[in-house]
Amino acid sequence: MICYIPSKGRPWTKTHKLFQSAGIEVLHFIEPSEYEIYRLPGTKVNIGEDNRGIAYVRNFMLDYAKQHGHIHVIVCDDDVTAFGKYVDDERIKSDASIWLEIFDKVRDLPYELVGINYVQFAWGKQKDISINTKFAEVCVLMNTSKIHWCYRPEFDTQEDRDFVMQTIRDGAGVLRFNRYWFACPGVGTNRGGLQSLYKEKRDELAAHSMCEEWAPYIETKYKKDRLDLKADLKGLALYCNKDVK
Repeated sequence: MICYIPSKGRPWTKTHKLFQSAGIEVLHFIEPSEYEIYRLPGTKVNIGEDNRGIAYVRNFMLDYAKQHGHIHVIVCDDDVTAFGKYVDDERIKSDASIWLEIFDKVRDLPYELVGINYVQFAWGKQKDISINTKFAEVCVLMNTSKIHWCYRPEFDTQEDRDFVMQTIRDGAGVLRFNRYWFACPGVGTNRGGLQSLYKEKRDELAAHSMCEEWAPYIETKYKKDRLDLKADLKGLALYCNKDVK
């Protein structure tokens, strides 16, 4: 198992330390113009082109994984600050060693994507696991050998959610552990990354495109002052005759 971290405009990122302290190898995927700025010797991959968008980067990583025989890959955003889990309603903070626990649980399962929950939601009264009913985003374990679809640039800023829905339609689907969690800043609040696109409301355009693509299984909704998406992943999974839990 290996961790891929795409990063743009955040040479100060420390997310990799969470994985390295757990003994998990990390590769950063960096645009050519920023390659020398990231002082991470031995952990960088030059993605070849600048400003091609996040779908381009994610597809580059998928291709890289297949070319290098990396089957089980954790793809993690570069602003994740902590991991952990809830045990008997107690929040336990950890490094990325939780992914070693998770991998032991899923290595023989068919699901192409395995995710965990946001820290602010992991404590609630809910099922321990969800199958094809919840998004897996921000930090996701992939079985790259089973994935034959790609990230689509027309949905940039929502490309990971489009990818989840493709996975449900075209693969075995998505398993999420709701009691394991990650912590990260709110969407569009952290300098660097995709912040400029959120300021330009590109996420709203992508949200409308998602609704056109995936109707009737997704619709827009407002989360405070930000347009977001509400998806019926269960409905999509049932329509595609996939497992649901």
